[in-house]
Amino acid sequence: MKFISMLTYAFMLSPFSANQHTPKLCINCKFFRKDFFTRSKFGQCSMFPIEPESEYYLVNGKPDDHDNIYLYCSVSRKFENMCGKEGKYYEEK
Repeated sequence: MKFISMLTYAFMLSPFSANQHTPKLCINCKFFRKDFFTRSKFGQCSMFPIEPESEYYLVNGKPDDHDNIYLYCSVSRKFENMCGKEGKYYEEK
């Protein structure tokens, strides 16, 4: 009898588990930038650059690519006007 009730319970749960989707993880997004010296949890999102404030930028008017600074992924996923919890700007790599 226990086996039948467990089997019935398993069949009842299977449609619910099939409808669950995997979350959009930043590490799988094309905008994810991992720093060589840090762990993935400190990855940055190239979708949201921080404007450079160096004097070199004001002198030649061209930002250096190696000086690009982006918001951390954890920050952009906290705010709904950015990527938010649902990952609005997520694009698969």
